[in-house]
Amino acid sequence: MATKTTAEKSAKLAQKIAPAKKAPIAKEEKKSNTHELFYSAGKGWGLRRKGSEKTIKYYKTKLEGVEAIVRISDNQKTSVSIRLKNGKFQKFDNAVRALNYVKVAGEEDEAEI
Repeated sequence: MATKTTAEKSAKLAQKIAPAKKAPIAKEEKKSNTHELFYSAGKGWGLRRKGSEKTIKYYKTKLEGVEAIVRISDNQKTSVSIRLKNGKFQKFDNAVRALNYVKVAGEEDEAEI
């Protein structure tokens, strides 16, 4: 039988005493550069950053949500993603066109009164 030398014993003891290597600290995830407007049954139209579970705010109508998402995306220089009630994506141009149509129609109604 081979006996362990003092050096081998002290090396093994040093391994036991040495602190365990720490796991690398996860880097903070980058915020998404996209805001998303989506429908939630019972709550209305929600606005959040894409990939986030936290909703910034809920709106009663889609047009209110589109106005808010356009304003926020302009301020924060983010892109926009709008979903229909069925979950499919809507083209942003169509949503903005609808928003402008409603605004113009509302101004015409006020002018007639």
